Amino acid sequence: DKGHIITNYHVVKNNSDKIMILYDHEEIETKLIAFDDVLDLALLKAKTNAKHYIKFSNKSPQKAQSILVAGFPHAKAVSDDLVITGGIINSLKGAGNNTSMLQIDANINRGNSGGPIVDKNSGNLVAVATMKLIGKDASIDNINFGIKSSQVRDFLEANNLKVTIKNNKFNISDLESSTVFIYCK
Repeated sequence: DKGHIITNYHVVKNNSDKIMILYDHEEIETKLIAFDDVLDLALLKAKTNAKHYIKFSNKSPQKAQSILVAGFPHAKAVSDDLVITGGIINSLKGAGNNTSMLQIDANINRGNSGGPIVDKNSGNLVAVATMKLIGKDASIDNINFGIKSSQVRDFLEANNLKVTIKNNKFNISDLESSTVFIYCK
């Protein structure tokens, strides 16, 4: 609620001079204040006070847990409307047995990077979308990864930010209001 934004470091890494967000139909400049290249997380700060933000759960993710992924696939080339896809958590490990990640079957495309993966029922953060497996074999489909919310929480706390853990009534409009389009100029 103080203008802090989490995204993937790979989204802003090469253009960290002028990082912008589109929030409430307004372009707002942000500042990169922290990053973790290994986790692929970046913390941005914008001069805005958001009314809605995604809260953390005190529960660990579970296999077969229903989730929603929000983002702007293909950087608005398809639409400027936030796209929400659904699916489940398939594995509690990422590629190479990476325990800081989880695997989901909900689509992640270019433009979803850094977007929230939330529990379908509570709206609490489960992970941050980071990548999809792409291979030469056309049979590879829907193998997508997110950085677990516990890793995001550790990253925020290491950068002196308090994390809100709360169960609340979830409205899809809250997810839409708290997911911003990030681009570099």
